[in-house]
Amino acid sequence: MNSASLHTIYPVDQERAFTEDEAYGLVDLLLIVTSKSKNKINGYNTQIEMLKNYPEKSDQAHLELNAEIQKWSDKVRRIGATPLSLFEVKIKAERGFFEWKYPSANLEHIPS
Repeated sequence: MNSASLHTIYPVDQERAFTEDEAYGLVDLLLIVTSKSKNKINGYNTQIEMLKNYPEKSDQAHLELNAEIQKWSDKVRRIGATPLSLFEVKIKAERGFFEWKYPSANLEHIPS
């Protein structure tokens, strides 16, 4: 597998199956994207907790939190995976799919 294939951005509406090697290549990108998003999301959650007595400011933090979650989801889809829940994704395999959960560097194969 060449390194260029690890950095391909896929159209969100394009579904393709990945080999196990390709899926593990995606894990490196998923770890980076998810780590950055997790830090931002944790920061927004902290702000929300600190601002709970200030509804207008808290509402703004909620909007920023939701926007960051959406950005993470969009990035995951462009990488070629599908979000299952926050920081958990599935990667379509030739037979079934691979499941990945942050912060693991491993995949679990779920046969179809």
